[in-house]
Amino acid sequence: MPACSDTSGLLVTFRGGFVADWAIVHRLLELEGRGCAFRLEHGGRFRVTPPDRLTADDTAFLREHRDEARQVIEFVEHMTEQPI
Repeated sequence: MPACSDTSGLLVTFRGGFVADWAIVHRLLELEGRGCAFRLEHGGRFRVTPPDRLTADDTAFLREHRDEARQVIEFVEHMTEQPI
């Protein structure tokens, strides 16, 4: 299922046709650039480590867009398991 949101109106299409809101992808890439990693958990949750690298704005954004962010994280995790 595509991950879409009204946060930016810009969409990015990944290999295989997965579509995500650019604002969510950009924020996740920004967090990764600050040294954060993402770990999927049960129940629709994910963890960002180390948590002290998150600002209050990051936390609010991720809470607001949790489902879409999880879909992007799941897609990326699945794609990294696939041979190129």
